Amino acid sequence: MTQQTETLPTQGVRKQQSSSVIIRVTGAVALLLALIAIGTLPRLLRQRDALAAVREAPATHPVVTLIHAKRREPTSELLLPGNIEPLYGAKLFARTDGYVDRRNVDIGTKVKAGQVLAVISSPEIDQQLLQARATLAQSEASLLQANAALEQAKANAELARLTKERDLPLGEQHAISQQIVDSAVQSHNARLADVSAATANITAAESNVTANRANVSRLQQIQSFERIIAPFDGVITERNVERGDLVGAGSSAVGRPLFSIAQSDTLRIQIDVPQSEAVNIQDGQKAAIDVKERLGRAYTGTVIRNAGALDNAARTMRTEVQVDNRDASLLPGMYAQVKFTLSQQRTSLIIPTSSLVVDHSGMHVVTVDPSHRVHFVPVTIGKDMGKEVEILHGLLGPESLVASPSDLLNEGEHVEIR
Repeated sequence: MTQQTETLPTQGVRKQQSSSVIIRVTGAVALLLALIAIGTLPRLLRQRDALAAVREAPATHPVVTLIHAKRREPTSELLLPGNIEPLYGAKLFARTDGYVDRRNVDIGTKVKAGQVLAVISSPEIDQQLLQARATLAQSEASLLQANAALEQAKANAELARLTKERDLPLGEQHAISQQIVDSAVQSHNARLADVSAATANITAAESNVTANRANVSRLQQIQSFERIIAPFDGVITERNVERGDLVGAGSSAVGRPLFSIAQSDTLRIQIDVPQSEAVNIQDGQKAAIDVKERLGRAYTGTVIRNAGALDNAARTMRTEVQVDNRDASLLPGMYAQVKFTLSQQRTSLIIPTSSLVVDHSGMHVVTVDPSHRVHFVPVTIGKDMGKEVEILHGLLGPESLVASPSDLLNEGEHVEIR
C-alpha cells in the first residue's frame, strides 16, 4: 500500500512538466510568426503602392537625338615615315696621286661652288706636263719646217715647169738635143713628187702637233685635279684627310672620300606611298611634316615628283617631298612623319562614327520616320576617317539618323526626340 501511494504523485509532476514545454514552444512559434508578419507586411504594402503608381503613370519611350548626313568630299589623313635627306650630296675623291699640301675647310664649314677645299702636291704630274709641253713645242717647230720644205718644193717645181716649157719648143725645132728635153721633163716630174711629199710631211706634222696638244690638255686636266673644288654650295659633313696625307686616285670602291658635302637649304624626304593611296598623290600637293625634335613647329612640304609606278615587291610608289630649310632648323638624317590630307574624286555622305551600328548581321544606321518609329537600315561604308565615316550605299541624304543608337532600341519602336 505504501508503494502505490508514492507512485501517483510522481506521474502528476511529469504531466505538469510536459504541459509547460508545449506552452513554451507554442508561444515561441507565435512570437516568430508575429515577427515575420511585422517585417513582411510593410514590404508588401510598398510593392503594392509601387505597382499601382506604375499602372497609373503614363507610358515612357526611349529619348534620342537626331542628326543628318553631310554631303561633301571625303578626306582622310595618310601618315607615312621618312628620313630627311639633303637635296644634293656628294663625296669627293682624289683624281691624282700625291700629298695633301693644303686643307682649307673642316667639318661644318659652309662653302660656295668652286671654292678650293684642298690642294694636292703631285710633282710627277707637273714634270710630265712640262715634258709634254716641250714635246708639243718640238712638234710645232717640225710643222714649221715641213711648211718651209713645202714652199721650197713648190718653188723647185715651178722652176722645173718653166724649164720644161722652154725646152719643149726648142726640142721640136731641133735646137737642142732630145736628151736635154727629156731631162727637163723628168726634173719637172721629180719636183712635183717633192711637193706631194712635202704636203704629206705637213699632214703628219699637224697630226703630231694635235696629238701632243691633246696630251698637254690631258695632263693639264689631271693637274687641275690637284685642287679639290666644291661642286655646289653646301656644308662639309665629313673630312677624312689631313695635311701631309698621301692620297691616290680612286673612287668609293677603293677607299674613303676626302670630303663629303651636302646642300641643306632645301631638304627632301623620300617616302613609299602604299598602293591604296598612290593614285591620290599628285605633284605640287602639300604635305605637313612633323619632326619630334621640333615640337610645336609646323613644316609644310611639297610633292615634287613620284616614280609613277609601283614597286613590284612592296606595292608602294616612291614619292619625294621637298621642304624649305633656309633657317637650318632641320638637319639631314632626321626622322620625320609626313602627313597627307587626301580627298576623293567623288561626293559622298559623311556621318559620325558613333551613328554606325555594327552587329552580327552587318553594319546599320538607325533612322527615325515622321511617326517617330525607328528603323535599322543596312549601309556600305567607304573611307574610315576616324571620327567620321563615308557611306557609299544605303542612305539618300535627307534621312533623320539617331546620333548614338542604344543597344536597347528595336525595329519599329516608338521613340521621343530630344
